[in-house]
Amino acid sequence: MTTEISGSTGITFPDSSEQSTAARGINVQTFTSNGTWTKPAGYAAGSRVFIQVWGGGGSGGKNSTATTGSSGGGGGGGYNEGWKTLSSLGSTETVTIGNGGAAVSVNGNGNVGGTSSFGSHISAYGGGGGGGSGTSTTISDNGAGGGQLSAGASGIAFSPGTPRVAVSDSYWQGSGGYSQGNGVDSDAYIHGGGGARRNANARADNSVWGGGGGGCPFTNTAGGTSVFGGNGGAGGTTGTAGTQPSGGGGGSTTGNSGAGADGQVIITVFPA
Repeated sequence: MTTEISGSTGITFPDSSEQSTAARGINVQTFTSNGTWTKPAGYAAGSRVFIQVWGGGGSGGKNSTATTGSSGGGGGGGYNEGWKTLSSLGSTETVTIGNGGAAVSVNGNGNVGGTSSFGSHISAYGGGGGGGSGTSTTISDNGAGGGQLSAGASGIAFSPGTPRVAVSDSYWQGSGGYSQGNGVDSDAYIHGGGGARRNANARADNSVWGGGGGGCPFTNTAGGTSVFGGNGGAGGTTGTAGTQPSGGGGGSTTGNSGAGADGQVIITVFPA
């Protein structure tokens, strides 16, 4: 409803009921730790809500064994997004931030990153933990896949260019969720980047929205990068932690591995 001023032509003003909505701008709430989202006042029921969710990154593995002396990087956490109408959301919604996988101090696989979620509406899974408990010929020395539609598993090796479909992981996780091998471009878009495996030509996968994979302490130690997520940590004698959101941790030899980074949730409300 609008009100026209007497004697004027083509000049209208919103009445009080419209002003409360018309005066609103974009409302953005960012969560880097667990919390509660509260529906902002003054927005129409049909207002559009954009929800972005990043899962936790996996930590790197550790392997100080003389015959292997290396370990895999942790997988980057996955990214997921979706649109909702404001009326479809509760007055409050629980926000859960997936923890990054904890660093490891003894020889063994890294830890899987946790799942992040916005209520029951949208979730993003964590990356797998890097391998570190076997020999160079076993899968446990290899990097881990990044998470997206299902949780990453630790220390799983995949040939470059092969989608990750094993260990109950979904096809959609596979785009970035496998170990890098010989420079083949297997970088991810929304999936977390795979951690680097123990290979002379290995590198950690990059990602656009998910977290970058962690590096391996062999030759190419750097972690993968991400445009909108966090970067993976470098591999080395002591692994470097990934950066928030979702970066995978670097693998290590004698020191602690790098921890995976926590996830993140951003909720943006647009006026109708």
